[in-house]
Amino acid sequence: MPSPQLSQVNTNTLTTNIFGEKFLYHINRDSFSKISANAIFDAEFKEKLFDEDSLYVIVGTDSGLLPQYIRYQGVPAGTRYLFIEIPEVLQQLQQQDLIHALNDEIICTTAEFWEEEAKELKLKDYCYLRQVYAFKAICAQQVNLPEYAELNWQITESLQSLHFQYASSLGSQTFLIRQLENIADNILPAKLLNDTYPNQTAIILAGGPSLTDILPWVKKNRSKLVIFSVSRLSKLLISIEIEPDFIVSVDPQEENIDVSKEMFQFKKTVFLHSYHIDPSLANQWPGIKLYFGNRFPWKTASNPDNIDATGTTVSNSALNAAYHFGFQRILLAGLDLCFSKEGITHAAGNDEASIGPNFNTSLSEVETYKGDQRSSDPDFYLALRSLEHQAKAINTEHKEVINLAIDAAKAEGIKYVHPDNISLDSITTAPFDIASVNTPQLKKADFEKHYASILVELGQAVHHIKLIEKLSKKALKINEEMYNATGEIENYKDKRSLDQIEKKLNKQHRKYSSLVKSFGVLNFIRIISPHSDSDDWTAEKAKELGRIYYQSYETGAQQLLALLDKTVLRIKARLEETSDTPDFALLIEQWQQDKSYNRASMWKANHPSASIPENVAQEFNTLANKFQAILEATQTAFKQNIENLSALALSKTKAILLFKHQKVIALQNLKDGLDLHYAQESEKEPYKLLIAGYIAELENNTELALQLYDGVISIEDSPLLEEALLRVASISISQDNHANTLLALKCLSQLSPIYLPHYAESCRLTGDILEAIDSYNTYIQAFPEDTLHKLKLVNLYIEIKVYDAAELMLDHLLSIDPSMEMAQQLKSRINQLKMQVE
Repeated sequence: MPSPQLSQVNTNTLTTNIFGEKFLYHINRDSFSKISANAIFDAEFKEKLFDEDSLYVIVGTDSGLLPQYIRYQGVPAGTRYLFIEIPEVLQQLQQQDLIHALNDEIICTTAEFWEEEAKELKLKDYCYLRQVYAFKAICAQQVNLPEYAELNWQITESLQSLHFQYASSLGSQTFLIRQLENIADNILPAKLLNDTYPNQTAIILAGGPSLTDILPWVKKNRSKLVIFSVSRLSKLLISIEIEPDFIVSVDPQEENIDVSKEMFQFKKTVFLHSYHIDPSLANQWPGIKLYFGNRFPWKTASNPDNIDATGTTVSNSALNAAYHFGFQRILLAGLDLCFSKEGITHAAGNDEASIGPNFNTSLSEVETYKGDQRSSDPDFYLALRSLEHQAKAINTEHKEVINLAIDAAKAEGIKYVHPDNISLDSITTAPFDIASVNTPQLKKADFEKHYASILVELGQAVHHIKLIEKLSKKALKINEEMYNATGEIENYKDKRSLDQIEKKLNKQHRKYSSLVKSFGVLNFIRIISPHSDSDDWTAEKAKELGRIYYQSYETGAQQLLALLDKTVLRIKARLEETSDTPDFALLIEQWQQDKSYNRASMWKANHPSASIPENVAQEFNTLANKFQAILEATQTAFKQNIENLSALALSKTKAILLFKHQKVIALQNLKDGLDLHYAQESEKEPYKLLIAGYIAELENNTELALQLYDGVISIEDSPLLEEALLRVASISISQDNHANTLLALKCLSQLSPIYLPHYAESCRLTGDILEAIDSYNTYIQAFPEDTLHKLKLVNLYIEIKVYDAAELMLDHLLSIDPSMEMAQQLKSRINQLKMQVE
């Protein structure tokens, strides 16, 4: 068992910096001492925390300064903020009046109540909009209080779980938008390949760390395997000269092309993608592409039967495709759904692996086929449950799923087999040829027919949605006029008219009504106040809710019509592409707008004999160069994000959390993972020593732990000096080693004044009362509002019979709070002691 940590969470260290900003020093230390909090917040958060229609979940409040900063900056329309704080800290902030006068849209709470508050703030709606963002305040980033490491972990795990839960039941507005953007390119359904690969073996290549060891076997047996690969592995596969038969991608985010762009180098690969894929992949792929899911986001005969776009991850989607395509046996490689023991998240050759271990603060663990416990995260855990569900369905048809990695997360219904024990038969017909035979080779007439039918379907949708918009405007007018001055319905004929409108919305336009409302959800969020009392029902409120209800139809219809207008223009541009003599200006404008630069080269390839004017040829070259620049980009936004997750300082936070939860094996793995980090060895050394010290403590080897902590302390400008000294002090206290305790606490008090009370108490215990008094006085000068330690100083004065100084301090305390019971009792005690002396 480790020695108890010195606690500062209840310390009252209220201080005021030179800018007049009040904060609790034990939380923020010197963050705001030389630079104002506002200046720091401007640099850290101003570009991140002020989007409209967003819910920000923020761990820590920076002594209340961050919510006050947001209040001062102004809350954007439709946006809300949920701050989650350590309970004792939140209590101090309330007592010190540091979070007063906040807007209704800014809520401060604790981990115990955060989910309840989040639901009040419409978390479900924001998840649907994909507008939920998690941030850490400066105090939660620095983790001066270890409790913030625990809080970060708790909230991250809970938020990810809720987000997935809501996304599974509601879908996402982003998916709907992408679906409309992709209608032009979602032409051939993946179902065309159903049952076309019977009695064959497929292998799914995912990005987990175990893939590194399996790839040599895959390459050796390439001619006997049908390969499905997630798109992000394209760069790795090219480096080892493997071209997959199928490439799979599902992510709707723009950064998808950053991690998948190398796939454009494949020539005989079929692209399988979700209906909601990032359009820049689907609309620039020159080969065979098949989509999962529905073409249109409403029920229509124009949606051909298809394979569902199911699954938590792209690997789940790949497995679903392989199952429907008829494969008898499906092998999994790199589908680990956990980290390597060193914390590596992806196979060698990926950006993540080159940067080193991921230091996320999740404590989630899963069992591997080897029987080990490995770190995971909530997304992986949810994907594992989905994988088990898929395996169960596959097994019922007497087909099997096999994982080739002993270090992968163990999944029910999926057995582990070493690659060398897999027997394979030769493939007689190339997988790409099978796909080519079973997918139509589209000609000009096919495209024209397809696009014409889409325009008809879109035209019908536009017609109905315009009628919905018209009905909503009429309903808004009726709702506004049917109440009299006292708030009562004056003419029930108006009420019947509203009922008729509602009937039309639900019957004549039912196919599109729910879709329109889903686009109007922002209207609900913007108008309904947080924590509104649903039981407080008045006629005025009924009128307001009626307005909200029909306004959601109106704004939803307007947004949807705008998207449909863009979709129609895109379809017309695609029709124009079928011509040898198109309106080049129209095409180039559409390609520029969609960032589908490769379509210029695709058009040239499809029209080899077409005559291209010189000025157009130059613009085509410009577009080709833009596409090439995307393919050659190395420092992408995605790469920057993963570098942030591997920042060396984050290993300290994870180590503190693992130490608190006494996870020895995980700490050893974290230490081993540092060997793979890109930082210089000298930079990593203090982190390795600290973690080794934690391990030694948990293994009850305190002497070794002290030696390792001394190693951290002896490093010049050690970034972990405070953490090491804290452990030395804690061990020394548990051993009753007063000399060592005194030395460690003295060093700590020189690092930060928050340790002065601990040092003063240690001095008192060793008989150095004057040093204890000096330490308390120094502390009180820094934090003059800390009453508790003023009373402790009074007790010290009494102990050495310096009654005048004690009375002076008590008079000061009673002048602030005449009813302070403890001060009155000490005053009486001094009087009694004086009388005894006399």
